[in-house]
Amino acid sequence: MNRTGFARHGAASVREAVAVRDAAIAAEHEAIREAVALARTAEADRVRLTAADIAGAKLVRTSRGWHRVVRVSAKSVTVETPYSWTDRLPFDDILDVRAA
Repeated sequence: MNRTGFARHGAASVREAVAVRDAAIAAEHEAIREAVALARTAEADRVRLTAADIAGAKLVRTSRGWHRVVRVSAKSVTVETPYSWTDRLPFDDILDVRAA
């Protein structure tokens, strides 16, 4: 084969490799889309807590960890921080409650 024949052959193999990689990337993106859809469904189906559920709680869990309860109001929970202030968390952020 002459030089042009090798160049064409090389270009074809590069195109095939790119097509294979594009297919793999598309499959990865589809898997990520499915995982996000499942996470959204799980969040939508999660049981929401009310003030009555949290009233006697000493600890509440959010996506950032466990927090000691200072006070429970009608729509939020005030929790301690390692600093000199407290944080207010809406009920929608609370994932779990512990009484002790």
